Amino acid sequence: MTLDIALLRSTLTGSELEQYWASCLEEYTEASSEERATLLAWVHHVRDGFLSHAADIDDEEELLVSVALSYIELKSKWQMLNTQVNYQVYRTGDAKPDLMFKSSLLSVIVDAIGKFLTDDDIIKIQEFLLNPTAEPLRF
Repeated sequence: MTLDIALLRSTLTGSELEQYWASCLEEYTEASSEERATLLAWVHHVRDGFLSHAADIDDEEELLVSVALSYIELKSKWQMLNTQVNYQVYRTGDAKPDLMFKSSLLSVIVDAIGKFLTDDDIIKIQEFLLNPTAEPLRF
């Protein structure tokens, strides 16, 4: 598979992702339509930022590196959201719904970008993200 911006753009702007996001946000019944629109705008901003960056790269090897780095960045953000949600549930028995929905929306981009990486790349990245520091950080 030849990796280029056209393939990335068609994957990340296709109707499948949009339908998933719309379906996900329909389930956020406690939110107003404005709040749901804000979440959709947020995920579009994340996606469009990635595509804008990728559009500036002409070399396929460099584009693949950028895809991997973006995967790491967005997967990290997804993990941080999930950690925050889990601690909210632990402390109060409930989590902020907008954070749960952000996590869900973001996971779709992470999965879509991950399809451009090899299974070995994904495994290495996931191993790193499970333990990004060999020792606990001390400040």
